This record gives sequence, structure tokens and C-alpha cells, in this order.
Amino acid sequence: FFLSITRFLNSLIVLENFNVLILVFCLIFSSLDSHMIFMALMIISTVEIIVGLVILTRVWECSFSLDLIDF
Repeated sequence: FFLSITRFLNSLIVLENFNVLILVFCLIFSSLDSHMIFMALMIISTVEIIVGLVILTRVWECSFSLDLIDF
């Protein structure tokens, strides 16, 4: 069960790096625009990471309580 937590955390880190690359790319190429696409992507990626971290903490708490029951 511990391996699934680390895999999820690794995929969350890769996803965050991908989001940062998309945001930088969008910021560079929309320098003449009003940055509305950049702001929308910033909000979407922030919500995505918050949801991922909430899921990670729920799985971690569930794993910890299962370890206490097994002990």
C-alpha cells in the first residue's frame, strides 16, 4: 500500500512540473494579450494540485489507520 502512495506522489510532482511548463509557455506567447488564458490556466492548475494533495492526505491517513489496526 505504501508503493501506491509514492507512485501517486511522483505522478503529482510530474503533473505539477508539466503545469508549470504550460504556464510559462502561455505567459511567453501571450505577452501582447491580456493574460486571461494564463490566469485561467493558473487557477485550473492550482485547483488540480489542491485536489491531488487532498486525495494524497486522505490515502495517507487511511493507510496509517490500517497499519494501527494490523498492529
